[in-house]
Amino acid sequence: MDIKTIILFAVLPSLSIIFLTWLIRFPKPWVFKAVLIFEIILTVCTLVIELDARKTPGNSGWTIIFTGFFQFCFLLFLLIARIRI
Repeated sequence: MDIKTIILFAVLPSLSIIFLTWLIRFPKPWVFKAVLIFEIILTVCTLVIELDARKTPGNSGWTIIFTGFFQFCFLLFLLIARIRI
């Protein structure tokens, strides 16, 4: 995969989760900070793995698929947690 594609698919979902967390406004201020730190760590790990996997043909993209699925589950968890709080 191209570097631009890797950066797009690794950073854009994280930014959308951070924006959604800010948008739904949890009553506790530490929730937004925790999500922000978690998403930064997840994005950096994804970028490091994908940029290294780019060197081997056929390996690039699998981590982005897993990360996207994980972030979708995390998004559902955040929405359910906000409804319950």
